[in-house]
Amino acid sequence: MNAWAAPPRPTLLTAGGVVVLMLLAAVAQPDAGVSPFVTRVAVLALAGGAAYLLDDAAAQLTSVTPPGVWHRRGPGLSSGAGVLAAAWVVILLVLGWQDSRPPVAIATGELTVLCLASVAAAATLFRRGDAQPGVRVAPVVVLSGVCVIMAESVLRTTILLPWDGPGPGRALELAWVGLGLLAAVVLLVASRDPASPGAALWVRSPRRRSTDSGSA
Repeated sequence: MNAWAAPPRPTLLTAGGVVVLMLLAAVAQPDAGVSPFVTRVAVLALAGGAAYLLDDAAAQLTSVTPPGVWHRRGPGLSSGAGVLAAAWVVILLVLGWQDSRPPVAIATGELTVLCLASVAAAATLFRRGDAQPGVRVAPVVVLSGVCVIMAESVLRTTILLPWDGPGPGRALELAWVGLGLLAAVVLLVASRDPASPGAALWVRSPRRRSTDSGSA
């Protein structure tokens, strides 16, 4: 197997589109800077693009090959993560040029957690038989994030990590760290090899379980 695999086209298109969006926003109002809302949407779009990293239209063939799950997914995940990271670096450079860059550590941490959650959701759907979960997960990530941004404004509360002021409180930081850890655990469990003990419980669909119950 090749040590490198091209990332999915939707991931490439998402990363490229987000970079173009940020450049257009920066050029359109060079003296005003890029608005935080546009930057948040860019973060959500990149997180949604991460959901496509597990898409495999030929899953019925590749899933029965001898190499393990992570051995098959590793090259695509690495190259896709590299594309998303490169797009994020370009975005940070554009925002720095416009003097509207958020705290790098906080914004990058938020993006990382969102990407983990996106890939974990995609891995769960893939495990349950959806060969191309990115099509379903990516729009949900973006729309849910926009709804959270609107909810913050309406409810006057903080859900996302704040990019201005004194910074996130300890409780909010712990909540986001917990979300990242939970997403990582879900990703690991959903990516277990089918031959491993107990893994078969994950791949049994509701239809399969109902058929088994009826035959019993």
